[in-house]
Amino acid sequence: MNRVDVGVAARGALGGLAALALVSASPVPPLASAAPAAAADARPGGHGGGQGRAPRKPNIVFMLADDLGWSDLRTGRVNGGHGSDFNDTPAIDRLAAEGMSFDNAYACLNCAPTRMELLGGSYPTRAENNVFAVDSLDRGGPDTLLVGPPQGREDGADVLAPQTRTVGETLQRAGYRTGYIGKFHVTRSGSDVVAQHGFDENLGGSEWGLARQYFATDGQFDLSVGPELDRFAGDYTQEYVAANIAPYSSGVSPAQLAALVGTRKHVSDAVADATIDFIDRNDRAPFLAWMSPYAVHEPTGVEQARPDLLAKYQARPPGTTASQPSYAALTEGLDQSVARVIDHLESTPDPRNPGHVLADNTLVIFTSDNGGREDTGASNGPLRGQKGELYEGGVRVPWIAWSGSRRLVEDHTRNHAVINATDLYPTLASYAGARVPRRAPLDGTDLREAIETKAKVEGRPRFGHMPGYLVDGGRAQRPESTVRDGRWKLTYSYEDRTLRLNDLGRDLGEAVDRAAAKPGVVARLGLELVDWLHDTTAPLARLRPGLPPLTLTVPHGVTYADGRIRHHRRATTLVIQPGQEVPLVLPLPRQRRHGHQAHHR
Repeated sequence: MNRVDVGVAARGALGGLAALALVSASPVPPLASAAPAAAADARPGGHGGGQGRAPRKPNIVFMLADDLGWSDLRTGRVNGGHGSDFNDTPAIDRLAAEGMSFDNAYACLNCAPTRMELLGGSYPTRAENNVFAVDSLDRGGPDTLLVGPPQGREDGADVLAPQTRTVGETLQRAGYRTGYIGKFHVTRSGSDVVAQHGFDENLGGSEWGLARQYFATDGQFDLSVGPELDRFAGDYTQEYVAANIAPYSSGVSPAQLAALVGTRKHVSDAVADATIDFIDRNDRAPFLAWMSPYAVHEPTGVEQARPDLLAKYQARPPGTTASQPSYAALTEGLDQSVARVIDHLESTPDPRNPGHVLADNTLVIFTSDNGGREDTGASNGPLRGQKGELYEGGVRVPWIAWSGSRRLVEDHTRNHAVINATDLYPTLASYAGARVPRRAPLDGTDLREAIETKAKVEGRPRFGHMPGYLVDGGRAQRPESTVRDGRWKLTYSYEDRTLRLNDLGRDLGEAVDRAAAKPGVVARLGLELVDWLHDTTAPLARLRPGLPPLTLTVPHGVTYADGRIRHHRRATTLVIQPGQEVPLVLPLPRQRRHGHQAHHR
């Protein structure tokens, strides 16, 4: 019997539906734990102190929600005070309150490129990645001006290259046991997660980018979920509901909990089961548990939500924010899975750190792989756009660091630094004391000092690039590149060759174009963007075959295309033939032109 079974037996000792009724009538607060008395330096409010000696290498639990919107959490700490007033997310809210919450965190516009950034540490523009969106860069119909370049591997697959040394592999080499639980997506098969991508175990990861069905059937999940998760797919029992659902429920009646018994297991619960199981079997060494829930990716209809949570939200009056009951139920189900893992860390003795629980030597990071998709029920608050777009609503995500130890995370802190998904790799490697690969390009910043001590994060610009089209589901993303530096965000459109400047410090909704009023800022950010495209050899969209040549008049300034920066001392006419890259064109004030030319020698 593993520790999950022991917990079920102990917590279910009251037996049957009487236990369910008792627990539901007097609910245990989310994340309540029974930490050993030896952890005497616990923080007020239940956040363990862990100030004594601890093993040099901390455990790491990385939690990656799927398509969670910037404002889907009830807490306002990760979204500038724009939390949901409909969804309940007490566990994640607690992590944000007790740990360090970031409200300027970025990912890519959808899941495949973000997952590659997280795992490989480099931008999609680099040839090693070369994935900018799921499936195709030509999701704009047959009549667009431009077409996207080839992406992915040689067969077009949006998968990690086998030679990429992932953060999992880097931590393996530093002595970590590594486990991947849940959605993987950027692989050719589930077996490659272990064979090629740096994980000792894969529990549910496959080449699929979603769970087509959230519930198991006859003890098995849909083929879109890796079969390794099937051993956690058994129907709900009285003991399971009493131990693993009832303690984390609020606003749900005993009868609704009791009605779960004998019904099909939800994949969010199975992901939590598998994560806890991996931790239990590997806690005598430092471990990396990469927990990647399928929620809240579509499908998000009523048939995908756990019935007790669905009934709760169907009975709740709509809020002022997005208020779709099935989506809210999936979101709270995700929160409960987080609660169970954190509870387990706080209540399980650490065999490497006697007298303490696992939480006292564990770093937890929670984030999402992109912004929320509004047509499925997500909320990105005041941000413009949604998943699949380079507007803030598509790329800004919640980001939280938490630990039971102040030694690992400075607690009760809001951090307004601009950070990116590429920062995860160097940060985890730093915590693990691992050597990062010398030759592989790592584009991120090591955030460890900032997380541990509130040190200022280096003010680096952060970039986005979409060399194709994603026009569906209310989205209208066309070929663009962006750079965020401080409060300013510059966006370049390759179709009409315009530059848009937004002051995100005053204009979260990107409603006011400040380009005409701030030519100096446009020039500065534009040069940063051109340099980045060049340094990462970014491919661009091409003029659609069959169209007439495109004639451009380029003022003095610079252009980027075909991996090269060109300097134009005077107005120049360029003729772009069908099939050729359409360049980024950056006009420059005369006093800036020579400085940039000197920069590139």
